[in-house]
Amino acid sequence: MLSVAESASLLGVSPARIRALISEGTLPARKVGRAWILREEDVPHRKASHPAPGRPKRSALPCDFADAASAQPDLHELYLSAKEAFRTRPDTRSIANAESDEEAGFYFAVADYFLQCRQRELVDQGAF
Repeated sequence: MLSVAESASLLGVSPARIRALISEGTLPARKVGRAWILREEDVPHRKASHPAPGRPKRSALPCDFADAASAQPDLHELYLSAKEAFRTRPDTRSIANAESDEEAGFYFAVADYFLQCRQRELVDQGAF
């Protein structure tokens, strides 16, 4: 039988993490009085199935940026077409035809960006 502190030392985690694993039901334990005890075979089993303590490593990016750069559209052309398309706020038809809330939010965000740029130009010219 192992204590929480001994189990934490063997697994390379904090005693608080061991108690969290116990409360989640991920690590079997039994309470004896005020202390938790763990079976000696459960701790090495946990170590074998979850070898790295701490936060999980970031997964690899879904695409290779070298390949994505060659397939990317000309960003300057994209900027110019967006500037032309969003000279005014999107009309209600465009918003209604958006396939998702994210797309509708994108329309508003881009339109707001160009509106703020125009407002800065007017302020710089002394119009306000």
